[in-house]
Amino acid sequence: MYKNNDEAIDWEVKRLLDDGIYTDTEQAYLAAEKIVSQIREQAKQRQIKQQFKFRIKSIKKQLIRGYDYADIPYSKRNKH
Repeated sequence: MYKNNDEAIDWEVKRLLDDGIYTDTEQAYLAAEKIVSQIREQAKQRQIKQQFKFRIKSIKKQLIRGYDYADIPYSKRNKH
């Protein structure tokens, strides 16, 4: 059907055609590619943000427990 057979894009094309937003299949595929890529980029940004928050929480927990030598970038490590 389409050269980059992607199931998410196919679903989006079907939705666009069924809703009557587009009548031309090629235009629907172009719009669907744009929509799906935007959604994937947003999901990727959310995942990066969640990983960053998790890393911060992990460092905070280690510091609270008294681990001054936590794996913090550019921190001085205490050698006892």
